Amino acid sequence: MTNILRIDSSVRTGIAGKVPHGSQSRKLTEFFIQTWSEIDSSIHIKHRDVGKNPPQLIDEEWIVSEFGYAESEEKAQQRLQLSDELIAELKWADLIVLGMPLYNFGPPAHLKAYIDNIVRKDKTYSFDPNREQPYIGLLDQQKPMIILSSRGGHDFDHPDAPFKNHAEPSVKTAFNFIGIQQFHEIAIEYQEYGGELFEQSALDAENLVRKLVLQLHPTINT
Repeated sequence: MTNILRIDSSVRTGIAGKVPHGSQSRKLTEFFIQTWSEIDSSIHIKHRDVGKNPPQLIDEEWIVSEFGYAESEEKAQQRLQLSDELIAELKWADLIVLGMPLYNFGPPAHLKAYIDNIVRKDKTYSFDPNREQPYIGLLDQQKPMIILSSRGGHDFDHPDAPFKNHAEPSVKTAFNFIGIQQFHEIAIEYQEYGGELFEQSALDAENLVRKLVLQLHPTINT
């Protein structure tokens, strides 16, 4: 059985092709799950929808709870309850599938709030200033993460224009920090252009998803 954690971060709540103005990144995550289930009917899926249900932003109460300054242990546990749940989901998963639109050159704010809730000392990373490498991620290094994104423009991965895309780089940096080392990225582009360019990009993305599923499936739980 394969445990898949699906994370959607688009604020568009519908799926493209099923509702008007639906989310392209949700369409890709849905397609990934459907494609995987066609060759593995035993999959177990948990769906964390931070686009529809954004995590609470970290604040002073969160900080004092995390670092042991809360008025009581009970209050600290209450404030960190969601964070603990999010981390437990990550540890449970055999692979992580993230749907992420590009908003104004970066990831959605809801996704940043999610990341702030999962990067925690002694939970998802350890720190020892006496080590040659002080920071060590605690998640399974072999756990693959698939980033399925959608973009209004195009060529956001071009080496001559790194300033255009701060989404994948920042997300990969955060998840690599907590242990993930295997990343796979597929994107739909030309969404604002529409027409043949967009349709071809969407078709290419689905074909890449199919190939990726066939590539990854034999490596999970073997």
